Amino acid sequence: MHLVKSLLPYRVHHAGFVLIETMISIVLVGVISIGFYSLFATHEVQKNRAEQYYLVQQEAKNILIIMQRELNRAGYNLNSEAANPFIYSHDQVYNLNARKDCILYRYDRNEDGIFSGENFGFRLHNGGIQRRKGSEVSCEGGLGWEMISDTANIDVTLLQFTIAQQYTSPQRVESYVTIALNIRHRHLMDIELNFFRNSSARALL
Repeated sequence: MHLVKSLLPYRVHHAGFVLIETMISIVLVGVISIGFYSLFATHEVQKNRAEQYYLVQQEAKNILIIMQRELNRAGYNLNSEAANPFIYSHDQVYNLNARKDCILYRYDRNEDGIFSGENFGFRLHNGGIQRRKGSEVSCEGGLGWEMISDTANIDVTLLQFTIAQQYTSPQRVESYVTIALNIRHRHLMDIELNFFRNSSARALL
């Protein structure tokens, strides 16, 4: 009887010690779990930002490739015997609006040697870039323009064309244009990229 009584304090003390150990273990597991979750969440945020940055970068590159490829063709005419009918007045290969965010140009796209309504253009419109093709092209017109940028995710904040030099004759077309493009993510607005590209139209007619 005395032995049992003498062991009771030990058992109570031992049970209390186990309870404290268990609580400490639970707290440590919780801290470690929170640490892992925080690390995972940070990694996912960084991964998502990297993906969105890549999206903006690729969108800008695709747009610039399309514009450069098209603007390089300005003034081209398959019929080298006739005077070039695709050049605007005042020896201009390109036409710009007053804001310089719209450019118009012409070239013999179907290579039939005659003018057949082959007018083209690019412009900034409502945060996106539009392309136009048809018999009549106007920077201010609303019909016939089609959006070529991803307006759901991408916002174009600046599109600026600068013509450095233009020269035309019945036998030669030469012109240089610089494209300035500022583009950002529509939802992550701190992801913004700036680009400058040069394009030239050179054609022996």
